[in-house]
Amino acid sequence: MINKPIGLQYLNIKNNRISLRANARILNENYKQGICLNTIDQVNDILKKNGLELHQDFMKESDLSLAHVKDDVEVSIDNLISELSMIESNKYFKVQRDNSITFENRNKWDNMNAIFYGKFLEMSKINKPKYKGLNINTDEFIDVTRMETRYNDWRTVKKFLGTRNMMEILEQVNVNYLTLINILKGHPMETPKVDISDFKTLSELKYYAFISFLNEQCNGDYTAIQREITQRLGENTKASYQMKKIREMLPLVQNPEGRKLDSIMKLREEIKE
Repeated sequence: MINKPIGLQYLNIKNNRISLRANARILNENYKQGICLNTIDQVNDILKKNGLELHQDFMKESDLSLAHVKDDVEVSIDNLISELSMIESNKYFKVQRDNSITFENRNKWDNMNAIFYGKFLEMSKINKPKYKGLNINTDEFIDVTRMETRYNDWRTVKKFLGTRNMMEILEQVNVNYLTLINILKGHPMETPKVDISDFKTLSELKYYAFISFLNEQCNGDYTAIQREITQRLGENTKASYQMKKIREMLPLVQNPEGRKLDSIMKLREEIKE
């Protein structure tokens, strides 16, 4: 190549097969659109200008070994992280940082995760050198939160997207929406103010008091709560029932004054096509 484009991470030609890895920075001023049906011709033109000419329908013959699917929404990342931090899922581990929160699939065979992060801070400070030399107006990303589902090997791409074919994957819709719904499964978007009269049985009241105590002692750490429950059961006894009850009641325990998860609901609405 004459001048390797920014965003082209890997290129190899062997046995009449071409392998390459690229991200949306290769699009320069069209970075915000991402690699999609509207920009794939630009990717092809960029490669051609740098000495690699592909057939115009190369997508139909291309298989993906990884895929990152993104959606951008104008919603406060701080508010979204605050709300997502309350979501507990038996399918995902949760990792929270200053500008992001990530849900990592618990199944070790599924190399996928969903990350939610503030795009402006990521571009202007955290990963600023990555965007050097590109004609991108970072101000366009102020107040933008990006949800990105990452399928990081070919088996995971095939399992979750149903195909590895590039054209078929680019034509798919609601990928992130379905991921979000899976993360949120069973979690209420609105919790009422706790009223002792809402507990109709002594058993419900005991469970509320029990979970309140665990939540306080474990500083709200769901994994620590699960560990405390599991180590008190027999070796051959699963904590499925107990953890189901905890997931149901934990939102009430953590928000006794009630709360509506507005940022999550807005995100969910905006990314559904």
